[in-house]
Amino acid sequence: MQAKETGKKLHIDPEALLLFLLITAVGCYVRFVMRNIVAGDYKMFFEPWVATLRQAGGGIKGLAAEFEYVDYTTPYLTILSFISICPFLNTLLLMKMVSIAFDFSAAFAVMAIVYDRTRSQKSAVLGYGALLLCPTVIANSAMWAQCDIIFTSFVLWSLFFMLRKKPAISMVFYGIAFAFKLQTFFLLPLYVIFWMKGRVKLKHFLFVPLMYLVGMIPALIAGRDFWELLTVYFFQAGGLMDIYALSHKFPNIYQLFGTDAFLIEYADAGIYVTLAALMAELYLFARKQYAFHEALILRMGMLLTMTVVFFLPHMHERYAILVDVLAVVYYFFEKDKLYVPVLTVLCSFAGYTVYLAQNNILPMAVYTLIFLYLMLDHGRYVACMVRGEKR
Repeated sequence: MQAKETGKKLHIDPEALLLFLLITAVGCYVRFVMRNIVAGDYKMFFEPWVATLRQAGGGIKGLAAEFEYVDYTTPYLTILSFISICPFLNTLLLMKMVSIAFDFSAAFAVMAIVYDRTRSQKSAVLGYGALLLCPTVIANSAMWAQCDIIFTSFVLWSLFFMLRKKPAISMVFYGIAFAFKLQTFFLLPLYVIFWMKGRVKLKHFLFVPLMYLVGMIPALIAGRDFWELLTVYFFQAGGLMDIYALSHKFPNIYQLFGTDAFLIEYADAGIYVTLAALMAELYLFARKQYAFHEALILRMGMLLTMTVVFFLPHMHERYAILVDVLAVVYYFFEKDKLYVPVLTVLCSFAGYTVYLAQNNILPMAVYTLIFLYLMLDHGRYVACMVRGEKR
């Protein structure tokens, strides 16, 4: 049902409003049911980190704490530090509530993108529901108490403003996402394409390091070393905690050859293969003039992100969340492509089940082949559109 607009006034569709309330209730209930589930990462990392922050005084003061190991940037550690001194509820519930709040933020971003495209309130609400009830989104925050949805939410808002041709605001949101997670850069090649197509200027990219520096301010106030804060991502990229496997339960290429053999050789080769594949894709996208429409933009974003997680070594099961959410959004641009979000989320969720349930229905190599099919399908679509050919 279409939205009814008179001038600047928007009339709410009662059916869409009822559907929105129903989806919201279901989304809240599903997350409430999972409130007491404790994952291994919480016991191994998050709970000790919060305890350390609390011992150092919590809040801003807690950021001066000395950790045996921590590889998160200041913005999320600030959240954990304030959680450490919060007198309400327990640490697990508070962490989950923060991530769940960003589940809703991401869902509203999808709603905004879909409505801007379709002008249909019902389609926008369905987009909101598809993101909110996406299995990997639910598992990531409500079961696992992980925070990947935080940076993902900011990336979605960045894409919304980029599609609305507001590059400065878009890059501010992209910079905030980067301040939370290095995985934000999986989508950086798409922003390079925006630059090549004149959608964004080079000066707008300055918002990315600027937002990172702004995110460091609480820790600097607490007395932390500037250089140490600035180089957190270099420490992460070193992969000292991840080098024991080429793939951490994610169905990428290493599941076909073995995830625990030739660790150094395959890892080094994988980095160069990833860079070569991205360069080849960017060359394809740059060499011709073509209609740069929203559906193509989302396909490009999915293809580029899938390329990274498929070839780059040491990928975790959670690192394809950007692919998952882009697949959900893309469906509302081409509704004959239901298999895209279904198979994409299926592949990602396979890794979640291995971690959270220590079980899987099919061998990971099967999911790898499905993921490879989706990546090649995206590649064929994008190549055809860039060349002006029919799909």
